[in-house]
Amino acid sequence: MTSQSFPTGALQKMASWLRKAYERSPAGGLSAREAPRKVWFHRGYRTVTGGSIKHSHYFEHVLRMPGFAPKVALVGEPANEAYARTLQQLWPARDHAVVARWEPGPRDVLFVEGVDWRFLAKSGLETLAIPRINLIQGIQHVHEGSERYGYLVERAIRVCVSQEVADAIAATGRTRGPILTVPNGTDVTPFEPAGQGSPAGYGNRHFAVTILGYKSPDVAAALSERLRSEGIDALLLRRFLDRSTYLGLLAESRVAVCLPYAEEGFYLPALEAMASGCLVVTLDCIGNRGFCHRDESCLVAEPGPDALFAATKRALAMPPPERAQMHRRAHETVVKHSLDAEREGFQAILGDVDRLWETC
Repeated sequence: MTSQSFPTGALQKMASWLRKAYERSPAGGLSAREAPRKVWFHRGYRTVTGGSIKHSHYFEHVLRMPGFAPKVALVGEPANEAYARTLQQLWPARDHAVVARWEPGPRDVLFVEGVDWRFLAKSGLETLAIPRINLIQGIQHVHEGSERYGYLVERAIRVCVSQEVADAIAATGRTRGPILTVPNGTDVTPFEPAGQGSPAGYGNRHFAVTILGYKSPDVAAALSERLRSEGIDALLLRRFLDRSTYLGLLAESRVAVCLPYAEEGFYLPALEAMASGCLVVTLDCIGNRGFCHRDESCLVAEPGPDALFAATKRALAMPPPERAQMHRRAHETVVKHSLDAEREGFQAILGDVDRLWETC
């Protein structure tokens, strides 16, 4: 199975055509007897990750798709109040969208991500012959012996968050159904360049360096200590913060050191930091290669505290013209990865779900 990446223009044209067709059809696209098609989501209700945020974006994409209605089954209890506040923001209890269990009808669609296949089997729905859309957010699906690797043989329309993920999934030769790419978008409003291209207020930001270190705590701590020994005050984030606090800190940071796991399907924090107007220092994690362009949109260091320290000092001392150019490139990158573009890409797939399902 080979992966397919829809060109942005083609996705936009398809989405536009679907909207116009819906508007031309009777009763806003639904006959008097036909209810919206439900798309069934599932999420563990304990912690929040970047994958959780993206999952909620897809829930919102369905909510804004004519002729479709999302339903989400949330299980578990939030680990703390910060998680609870963020979870309520991501999946608000509105329009009867939050449910206790899946009860799909013959026209409905199942949306599975990560290990949601467990919930599908537990619900006794694994043999139900209705379309399944499988959002693939990680590279770990390709590792033989892993639980996610085992699910690749399941019949599904696979939507990958980066071309790197799509190519890796296709290379396994295990999948049944099309492999499509919709690059991740961010909901963070991109900064507007000012003056020589720097984001407004860059020089007056409170934090010289903020280190997103919760995925690599040892390296983050070593880098923080090294910076402090040089008289550079660094804010080290060791744990989850609610989203508004986290984005507020990025908006007050000149340099953001974003430390991913060794393998990521996309790595949203680096894109969010670019959108917030930070100079970004990060590491290669495979899935970020489509937007973390070395010495263009950000600085990509080699692994280890020494290399990260050198890259961070370079970012802090970057001459204004070079910094302005990097801010412009970062701004262009963020604009290309808007949530609107992601929404149009997915809605084009959802509008074609029956034909795509037939190819599985």
